[in-house]
Amino acid sequence: MISQSIAKRYANALFAVGVKDGKYMEYLDELEGILKLFLEEQRIGKALMLPIIEMEKRREILTELMRSLKTSSAVANLFTMLLEKNRMSYLNMIKDIYRELVDEKEGKVRGVLYTPYPVEDELKGRIEEELTKKFQKDVILNQVEDRGLIGGIKVMIKGTIIDGSVKRQLEILKENILKE
Repeated sequence: MISQSIAKRYANALFAVGVKDGKYMEYLDELEGILKLFLEEQRIGKALMLPIIEMEKRREILTELMRSLKTSSAVANLFTMLLEKNRMSYLNMIKDIYRELVDEKEGKVRGVLYTPYPVEDELKGRIEEELTKKFQKDVILNQVEDRGLIGGIKVMIKGTIIDGSVKRQLEILKENILKE
């Protein structure tokens, strides 16, 4: 929980700078690009996070990385602060919180669509459309296959669960039968 609040402070600070200079979307792209690079080239991420490597060497690696990627000064400063305070491990959490801030500013909300099998883009689009009306924000759903659903769908958006699965309907039926 403490890590969440620490990550939130960094994300909020970067977002405030981004809103002020109008580059908050660019900063999100940069964060995502750098984290993608860390996934693809794990040696770079590890080199920056491992305390075995002396701090001066890690600073050099980070400076060269930021220069080669032509990273904005705001994002480069964020990475420098995280490195100095040994908080590079918070990066994914910071990016996720930052994405939520950007989505909120842009009037979007993200969620997960659970289905027992892949659904066509048209159906997913209709579901997003209906949820957009309900939440009064553009809804963007990430589809996840859940073979345990039997049929129907389940949607999770910001702590709200809409469960229209056959499995849930059977549970409700069972509860109603047991009540009688």
